[in-house]
Amino acid sequence: MEPARRAAWDAYLTLRVGLLPDLDALPVEDRRVAAKLTGLAVRIHRHAPLWADYGSRLVTVVSRARKLQRAGDRAGLTAVLRVMVLWLFRLSRGAVRLPGAQQ
Repeated sequence: MEPARRAAWDAYLTLRVGLLPDLDALPVEDRRVAAKLTGLAVRIHRHAPLWADYGSRLVTVVSRARKLQRAGDRAGLTAVLRVMVLWLFRLSRGAVRLPGAQQ
């Protein structure tokens, strides 16, 4: 698997298997939710250059997600994280054409 797709898959799993279930079970302000969201943000920022335009979009969305989490907005946070899950899944499957990607 090429690096862009692998990085997207790892970020997808971090979000889908780690963060979203915690968000369902814990208060949105919980430090564990904040820590996982921060880890996701670091991962997104690190790999954003691999994803062309989607990378800059994901950076913007994860920054917004962190603001929503700090504000305690569960509905808004959940909504933006679900958008990120879809984008990351599409990137991991190769459904989005990236510059330099082998098709």
